[in-house]
Amino acid sequence: MNSGTEHNKASQSLLWGNLMKWQEWKTLAANENHWINQEEKGLLKVEYLADYILRFWFEEELNVSIYDLDFQPLLLDENPGGVFELLKDKNRFQIVKGDYALIWPNPDTGDYDEKSIDLAPECIRFFCERYGKRLKGSPEERVA
Repeated sequence: MNSGTEHNKASQSLLWGNLMKWQEWKTLAANENHWINQEEKGLLKVEYLADYILRFWFEEELNVSIYDLDFQPLLLDENPGGVFELLKDKNRFQIVKGDYALIWPNPDTGDYDEKSIDLAPECIRFFCERYGKRLKGSPEERVA
């Protein structure tokens, strides 16, 4: 019999798996009108919390927005084109940086090179605002 915690995690994963879609991001990213007068200041910092959960600090005009986001649905449920296959290894997933973009550096060297995996800050913000847990700040505080 599952404990309440295991049931809650399974329910949350199922919910996120049904909601958190790469196609949703691809559609928005391809919409040129969406990007008019938009300015992304980027990630200031990212911190590994547990499992596949990361905490993000986004730079705002005069403030910082902070979100927690569970990547399990993106890595395990959707895994678009196998891009994130290497990040299913939690040891690799934990070694992450926020330097404007979200970066998983080359695990052998720690460098940002052809073995690195990265995501644009606009993409990370998109998922954080829709599916993350906002800890500080709000989308309304963003100023282009």
